[in-house]
Amino acid sequence: MKWVVDRIEDGIAVLENLDAENTEDAVISKELPRAALPKGTKDGTVLIEDGGRLTIDREGTAARAAEIRALFEHLKKK
Repeated sequence: MKWVVDRIEDGIAVLENLDAENTEDAVISKELPRAALPKGTKDGTVLIEDGGRLTIDREGTAARAAEIRALFEHLKKK
């Protein structure tokens, strides 16, 4: 399952499920203590959960950041 870190506030990370749109009964979001996340995780980081273990998806994070930058640039042109 893939998650993206929506925000980290007061030591709590809010994760949004990137796979939720594909499954009707999926958990849409969850909260975890900051300490449960891999080192280097920040807002916008894409995480892969496998067997309860979270790892950073560096390619997914870079692709998502590029997509957001492109959308922002498109909006600036309007």
